[in-house]
Amino acid sequence: MSAAHVGPSTMEKSAISVLVDDLKHWLRSHMLAVSTTLTLIVVNLIVWLVYALLRVPKARRTGQPLSDFLSHSSSTLQHGGARQPGLIEQFIKLLISLFITVGPLQLIADSALVLLILCIAEPRLGRRRTIEASLISAIGGAAAGLLICFGIHQLQSHWTWFMRVPMSLNPVVLVVGALTAAGSFSNLLWRRRINLIGYTSLILLVLYTGNPGNYCALAAALIGQLVGRIWHGPITDRALAGRRSSYETRHLLGAISTVLALGPLVTASSKVKAGVFTPLGMFMGPGPAGTDHLSSCLKTNTAASCYAQYGLTRPVSATTFISLLVPTAVMLAVSWGIYHGRRVAAMTSMVLNGLTVVLALVYYLLVPITLGEGLAKAVRHGAIPSLLVIALPPLIFAYCIGHYLRYFPVRTKPSRLRIGSLVIVIGWFATAAFYLFCVTLSPGSFKPQPTFNMALAELPTRYLTNGVANRFRPRFSARTFTGLVINNSVGFIFWFIVLIVLLSWMRSSVLQNEDERLKANALVETGGESMTFMTTWEGNNYWFSSTGHSAIAYRVLHGIALTTTGPFGDPDEYISDLHEFWHYCTEHSWSPVFYSVHKPQRDELVAHGWTSLEVGSEMVVTPSTWETRGKKWQDIRTAINKAKKSNYHDELSTFNDAPWDVQSQIVAISEQWAELKALPEMKFTLGGLDELRDPRVALLYAIDAEGTVLGVTSWMPTYREGKVVGWTLDFMRHRTDAPNGIMEFLIARMAERLRDEGEVEFMSLSAAPLAGMNPERDNQGETTPQILQHALQLVADLMEPAYGFKSLFFFKKKFQPSEHPVYICYPDPAQLVQIGLAVVQAYLPDLKASQALDALKSLRPAKSEKDNADSTNHTSEKNKAKEASADKANGSTATAEPSPMIAAADAQKQPADLPAAQAAASTETSETN
Repeated sequence: MSAAHVGPSTMEKSAISVLVDDLKHWLRSHMLAVSTTLTLIVVNLIVWLVYALLRVPKARRTGQPLSDFLSHSSSTLQHGGARQPGLIEQFIKLLISLFITVGPLQLIADSALVLLILCIAEPRLGRRRTIEASLISAIGGAAAGLLICFGIHQLQSHWTWFMRVPMSLNPVVLVVGALTAAGSFSNLLWRRRINLIGYTSLILLVLYTGNPGNYCALAAALIGQLVGRIWHGPITDRALAGRRSSYETRHLLGAISTVLALGPLVTASSKVKAGVFTPLGMFMGPGPAGTDHLSSCLKTNTAASCYAQYGLTRPVSATTFISLLVPTAVMLAVSWGIYHGRRVAAMTSMVLNGLTVVLALVYYLLVPITLGEGLAKAVRHGAIPSLLVIALPPLIFAYCIGHYLRYFPVRTKPSRLRIGSLVIVIGWFATAAFYLFCVTLSPGSFKPQPTFNMALAELPTRYLTNGVANRFRPRFSARTFTGLVINNSVGFIFWFIVLIVLLSWMRSSVLQNEDERLKANALVETGGESMTFMTTWEGNNYWFSSTGHSAIAYRVLHGIALTTTGPFGDPDEYISDLHEFWHYCTEHSWSPVFYSVHKPQRDELVAHGWTSLEVGSEMVVTPSTWETRGKKWQDIRTAINKAKKSNYHDELSTFNDAPWDVQSQIVAISEQWAELKALPEMKFTLGGLDELRDPRVALLYAIDAEGTVLGVTSWMPTYREGKVVGWTLDFMRHRTDAPNGIMEFLIARMAERLRDEGEVEFMSLSAAPLAGMNPERDNQGETTPQILQHALQLVADLMEPAYGFKSLFFFKKKFQPSEHPVYICYPDPAQLVQIGLAVVQAYLPDLKASQALDALKSLRPAKSEKDNADSTNHTSEKNKAKEASADKANGSTATAEPSPMIAAADAQKQPADLPAAQAAASTETSETN
């Protein structure tokens, strides 16, 4: 057992060394990504220095006017395709802009994107192909982008300002083709993610800005995907179970909704406003002050482009930009809800997009009549094409949402909908009253001074986004800062209220049905595994198979459906349950995570593309072969003999059947243990006093001749067809002044009782978390799980004094059990942060930040005291010292010492608790993830 008492510095050094090796391995496998990013940074710094020394004007740093390229293209066509001098040189200059950014902020953003993209592409394509894909797609994309811009110039020859737009690229264009090419060499999940996020971002920029460089980036992405498909050949990987049309449809609609939501913000922030959807972005976002410019254009301009030009190139003020943030946040909240299948988000989206269509009809068809210009003249000046550009996208999208409304199954409680709607109505009345009161009270803040009727007529425009509101002729405008605040605060406050209500409507919540709980409790008794009984505890929700003969317990946290072990009920359905539950989660836009499952289920999930991580070893004893002969059983025999000498014995009961005095002492012992913990008592798979009260849970406690309860353990049953086939250790506590070896005595007595009865197959000591893990076992060469397990090992070393991971492991090894690894399995490695948060919240739903900080502060000082005590006890050759060492290993498993003084003074009598250590392991697993 000497390995259990290795000094802290040695263990830390070993774990840190392993992590350093992991980092070196990662750097070797991503050498191209790291070196390219560093080169990009260095090159830009050098170029900026040269620019500064040569005093190059900023206008010449950002690129060449688009006219320089398009004029050459026109000459080329006029001369039968002959290449004109200077075109190649200018194209080379354009390619050089792939490496140069315009400023520090863009360099930071582009460097981060380049590093991320190449880290995704390099392991999939290899270095050579990554370089080839980047160069081919960048050069081809630049040429294709210029052709697209030439076509736009030919179609919109009256856009003279379009020719003055600076033509330049950025480093992202250089690598985006490698990213899309890598999609062909990725699994289905990553391929979907690359395509969805990549193309959504590029299409958003192209549609709402029309920047020539964005056309090049989109073309480069398409070329890269084509190159990747040619290299890879036909893609034959089968779709993941549970990923069906409803899932894909919601994600596609969510992406489109995100584009429509961010469009106005992108348009407002872009220097170039020449995209197909730029009019829609300007309509919903920023806009010119009033309709004077449109009216003037309609009177004097003979070109049929008044509506197309109106507002496209006007600068956007900071006030206007800020006013966009809350409406954009509302639309993004709706997009998030659509992505996750929320019915209320789909309905809200239909309402908001329908409102956009109505306002566009009013503006383009009714406003010209009110201006006195006549509808016919407005049509001649491009009102109908502009109306279609603005109204068709939201109209078509609203239709699609309505058509696929059945794909949004997640409903919100009716009571919450009613309360939220009432809050929105009250918010509207309150802000309207505020606006009318302020305008009436301070008419001098506006020009001309408004009357109450004028303020009432102007009220509806205060709730419209800036672009829409400013397109209607204002009856009065702000003259002072106070007037400006009054005009802008009304809509801001109202839409902020709407945002809060929407977020409350779309919170993840699953109603607990008591009938489902009773049904699940009955299924537990038909079949399950060693830790299945935990599914009967509070806080779980239940999914039932189509036959109703099996089920899975889970809870939804941070979009993660975290299961409590694996399926239970009919064993013949376990494998199909894994896939059906997976499909059920994807229908609800949750990501399923199977927690603490055993190898058969883990192997099935890994075979279908899941990732697994070993989080501990379950220790299992076979009662029929139980014996305590030999030197390795010395500690157990000593504990049993000591009980006889000290005149205490064990009693088997249930909590409800135990005498009232025994119940009271068990409660007192548990509270005493909790008071010594720096963290709150953990839950999820960790039973407490509430779980002891189930009449099916066995209670084995040690009591002396005076009736004092010295220690207590609880045992959860495992059933097969209504018969108990095993017992699993859960609750474990003892008094601080209990005799050494009390836990060894109780566990040994349970094994003896089960052996003598001869009716059960196993006795599980539950998992020994974050100890005894084998990073090489079952990982099949996967780098990520190995790195995570190495990180977990470091965490286990650091947290050893608080929860005693290794001490617990070696304590259980005294009983000579067989070890069975337990796993956490997840389909999406990109959601490790969410998974970690979900596990932490499941175990510590009431954890406060101050408690976590206090616990961390207490760890380091207590460690050296404790390990010194362990080392002293271990090296002693006397039987009494052996007892102390054994009990120390037991006691350290659940004790978070409040201070070094308590650790030193109470080293031999800390309360022990197996479940606490088990919880700590799970918590640290999530934090490391």
